Amino acid sequence: MKIIKPSTPMKLKPSLSAPLETECLYGETIEILDEYSNWVYCKLLTDNYHGWIEKKSLGFLKPLTHRVIVSRSFFYNLKSEKSNILNYIPMGANISVRFIEGAWAEVYLSDKYKFKIAHVPTKHITRKNSIIKDWVAIAEQLIGTPYKWGGRDTMGIDCSALLQLTYRTYGKKIPRNTVDQLSIEKEIITDINNLKRGCVVFWEGHVGIMVNKVDCLHSNAFHMKTIIEPLNKIIDRMGSENKIKKYLNFNT
Repeated sequence: MKIIKPSTPMKLKPSLSAPLETECLYGETIEILDEYSNWVYCKLLTDNYHGWIEKKSLGFLKPLTHRVIVSRSFFYNLKSEKSNILNYIPMGANISVRFIEGAWAEVYLSDKYKFKIAHVPTKHITRKNSIIKDWVAIAEQLIGTPYKWGGRDTMGIDCSALLQLTYRTYGKKIPRNTVDQLSIEKEIITDINNLKRGCVVFWEGHVGIMVNKVDCLHSNAFHMKTIIEPLNKIIDRMGSENKIKKYLNFNT
């Protein structure tokens, strides 16, 4: 089954009031493991996360061919920027492109939608398995995005989802949570002076992406948004109790 809403919350329990575990994005695949009332307990195949999502978020899609690489795009009814918008689609969404004609891609929608065909700007998508070497540039598109604990839809995002979503454009699937991302086998940087664009900084429960030798991009609860600021400033603010765990070079 596929996610057919722009995104849907994955909950700890089958209740809207339950804590948010993560969010599943349009076109992602889930494996149903159990059912209860209007909910299914499932595994998100993107990163093997488990939790409860509402059944109404699920449907069938034709084979997925492309993914969204901008912070947010739209399903347009017609091939025109003046056309009615059927829904938004966030970065990381996977879509089924029927064909591309110039500036527009014609896209199949789920049979649960009133309209079965929509249109997406071709500049907003890339082939599903394409690789963008400057993946940090994709992350920089999310500057100003509100911070949201458990958020993975670019309407609101947390620190580890920022890394997971944007590093996917480099052709790499990585875990959802910081504690697991910390264990990824990458080159370890032992000297802070050797940091560069694409290096990733891990604290206890937090992660940030270096955009150059001194500045770090991270989604955080202090500013309640995604922001670039000097790494030294972040280190000073977090204090001695949150010492840096590791520097990793993610450009490999």
